[in-house]
Amino acid sequence: MSRQGGKMKPLKQPKKDKKEEGEDDKAFKEKKKAEEAALKAARDRAAKGMRGLLFVHQRPTEIAIDRWSAPVRWYQEIRSTEGWAGFQHVSVLRGWLTVHPPRSTCIPEDDRAELDPFLRVNLLRGAFFTVLPSPTSTERQEHIPEWHIEETWVKGDEIRLFGDPSSYKSPYPILDVALSVELEFPSSPLHAPDPPSHCPPTLPLQHSPEHSITPHFAGGKPFGEAIGIGLRSIDSRESGWWTVTDVRLSSSSNTSSLALTLLEPIRIAPTQTRIVPFRVTLAEDEYVSEKVTELVVELTCSLSVHVVRPSETTHAKNVVLSVTIPLDHVCLWTQDNYTPIRATYFFARSMVTAFTLVPPKFPSTKPYYNAYTGRGVECTGNEPILALHGAGVDILTQPWWANSLPRQKHAWIVIPQGRTEWGLDWHGPSAADAFSAVTALSRILFHGPLKWRDWGFNANTRVVLVGHSNGGQGAWYIAARWPDRVCGVIPAAGYIKSQAYVPWNLSRFSHFIDPFLRAILETSLTPDDNDLFLSNLVGTPILALHGGADDNVPTWHTRELTVVLKTWDQDAEITYHEDPGRPHWYPEVFKSDCVQAFLDRLYSPSPVPVLHRISDGNAASARRQGRFTLTVAVPHESGSMHGWRVCALSTPGLLARLEVSPAQSDGRVFVRTTNVSIFSLDLQAWLDARRGNLGTAGCGEGDGRREVRKWHVVFIFDVDGDELVVEVEDDLVHETKGTILFARDRLTSGDKGQHIWKILPEESTDPVTLQPRQRLQAILSSTAPLTLLIPSLSLPHELSAALRISYALRLYHSLDAQIISLEELNSLTDVGEGNLVVIGCAREPLVQAWLERTRSVWMFKDGAWCFSERRKFCRPSSAIMFLQPHPTNPAATSLFLEFTDLNGLERAVRLFPIRTGVLSPDWIVVGGRADGVGTAGVEGAGYACRFTSVVSNS
Repeated sequence: MSRQGGKMKPLKQPKKDKKEEGEDDKAFKEKKKAEEAALKAARDRAAKGMRGLLFVHQRPTEIAIDRWSAPVRWYQEIRSTEGWAGFQHVSVLRGWLTVHPPRSTCIPEDDRAELDPFLRVNLLRGAFFTVLPSPTSTERQEHIPEWHIEETWVKGDEIRLFGDPSSYKSPYPILDVALSVELEFPSSPLHAPDPPSHCPPTLPLQHSPEHSITPHFAGGKPFGEAIGIGLRSIDSRESGWWTVTDVRLSSSSNTSSLALTLLEPIRIAPTQTRIVPFRVTLAEDEYVSEKVTELVVELTCSLSVHVVRPSETTHAKNVVLSVTIPLDHVCLWTQDNYTPIRATYFFARSMVTAFTLVPPKFPSTKPYYNAYTGRGVECTGNEPILALHGAGVDILTQPWWANSLPRQKHAWIVIPQGRTEWGLDWHGPSAADAFSAVTALSRILFHGPLKWRDWGFNANTRVVLVGHSNGGQGAWYIAARWPDRVCGVIPAAGYIKSQAYVPWNLSRFSHFIDPFLRAILETSLTPDDNDLFLSNLVGTPILALHGGADDNVPTWHTRELTVVLKTWDQDAEITYHEDPGRPHWYPEVFKSDCVQAFLDRLYSPSPVPVLHRISDGNAASARRQGRFTLTVAVPHESGSMHGWRVCALSTPGLLARLEVSPAQSDGRVFVRTTNVSIFSLDLQAWLDARRGNLGTAGCGEGDGRREVRKWHVVFIFDVDGDELVVEVEDDLVHETKGTILFARDRLTSGDKGQHIWKILPEESTDPVTLQPRQRLQAILSSTAPLTLLIPSLSLPHELSAALRISYALRLYHSLDAQIISLEELNSLTDVGEGNLVVIGCAREPLVQAWLERTRSVWMFKDGAWCFSERRKFCRPSSAIMFLQPHPTNPAATSLFLEFTDLNGLERAVRLFPIRTGVLSPDWIVVGGRADGVGTAGVEGAGYACRFTSVVSNS
């Protein structure tokens, strides 16, 4: 979609012969005069601070909303009591536009003129839009609007992005919204009201260049194996189902040494856009010349005959689409010169993803790809810097972010997209993208030319996290959730959490909602509350930066995070640096002496890391005693700390904590748990963290890289008073990689009121995969393309819902999704490995059998959805959404999107958890009352687990 904001210049119209005006022309002119007068009056009101909505009809098929504002005095009153962040709860714009029929020159003269055109609507900085029948139409009263999501940061998001309106010299917020509407006819898109001769018929699939992705070619070699070509089906009818089955390079490409392989067949639904993934390969001794600046790719596409009967379409069964994609070449980097490199990889098995790189000045001193990663010990000097951008920053087209980061001697700077420039606040799939980009770079360097390998590092290396604004918040988030993957953090201008950045005290629902229900709903945001997880950063070096005159994220956010971390441990290794008088962003934020000095200390540590010091008698210093507390909300979204990991909670929705207090010499480890049912210990990581404080026997010589020493260690784990003994034989040449699982045993026969801890067998199933995901947002974290399952492709409402969700997944997160129907399946094993969204399907026997087999608390009986056989949800206009384990893949999950009627279906589509800050726990039911009172219209919500109680609003 178009990313152009504000007004768009009208297209030049061809000169026309003068002709006598008819009644219609005169009426049209009078209407235009009236609209221009209304437009001028609205602009005048806006200039005076009056509420106004401006419509600009630039041509019959294109409209732009220009500006909305409100009374100055009203905002001054809000600011005086609630501050500028309170503006977000009153900046809501609703309205409608009348689109006039296009002139006849837009309508093709062939047989397509008899077909209904497809409206292609682009809405920038707006939330939702729908198409309504004419106000005078009899259909208007019975019409159920289908709401479409668009690229949005209106309703306070613009205030969040740009901060206090005074920063753009306005006493009140000004929201700019752009809307354009174009007509598309089946198999022949029209982009302008030109004569039909300028719009020749095209194939039913259309190339979308803005969605195509290629890597840079550095020195003639591709920096990544992934190439993606965006394709869109421009036919909105049933004949719009196409499958890409093969790919080949055209003979005109002049690159005989280059080969492309289709990763998997890609089926595209009517009006859907998908990125077709290809793997590019080039022999080790061959290179692509800089003179080759484009590739001509021929895609073989087949009509999906299992979806469309051949008799129902006039299209050919197979077509070949020729697509030209550009090749961009960059020179190899040197000590003094470099160009930021665009690299690619396959995210979640087949989603083509790009990221940007700043290469180091010199090769790595320790490029051991298969060597021990060294977690828990000092840095090796080449740990990559993982740089997280702020909201709205496009790293592929905006080089300033890469240019603002200090290039290092031996460390790569990896700049991930986080799926998109907006992403998920570096949570969920955005965080996964960040770590995956680091792994992808390691593999690119290892499998590339031999000389690249000297610049490499281990694929599972630790990283130094750097981030600004939303990326600063993301640096706090990722470091506190995966502490063993991080060796240092530099967050700049990061906010604590969304509720602290934009308070909810003025939100409308807060005036109506029951406090108990609100508490349940807000637990779904607990995993995002960075302040609750700062215990995990004790021992991690942190340099927290903030501009003293930041008008977007107040300095108290970073100050408060620093104080909270110091509360956990007064000797926490954190430094707060504030640049007086500097705004939210300034080019020198990371290019400063204090930042480089911090990085130099990380990459050149002292011989005895602080974490390993023997206690000096200061009882207040938990870090020096070796004590730490691991805090976890969702095991799926958390990693380990010094090898310890929480795998399962006793009660999902509540915080879990693991307090570890090792003794100094006798091998005894005291462990205290809160809301933990299973936890694990990576012995190798724990031994590394405790080396020097353990009683050991035996030693040997070094091999030049690592010291060879044999250990025999006896650990006595005191877990909540239960003693468990573990003996460890450790040869540092052949490292121990075992993991111990600790679990609370079920009630014993002798003492029915007690649980005891035990060690599970090594072959036990990974307990993290069995733990509930706890919030609907988990559907976005998929290991493969998502599958949207509907009962039948002939059901227009369910298909429309799937298409809109697919569009939202691509727009907000660059997540791929396929749409299939139950009619096509022989069994649920055919739904794929990725996360599954079930839309409707309540009455389908295959789905009902699945729920019964898994003993789900949700069942469809007597025409209504029932929860735990106690609560029936059947009110009109209700949406029912709940998580369910995937039918075949334990590492995936399923989201049921159910409804009581078509109004409920529309409500469920709008509730799909596409954004952060959405109150959506494991399950939720929302009725029509929500239209007036917001979240207070929730009929029920909570967590469902076979081991836990359920909370709901009755």
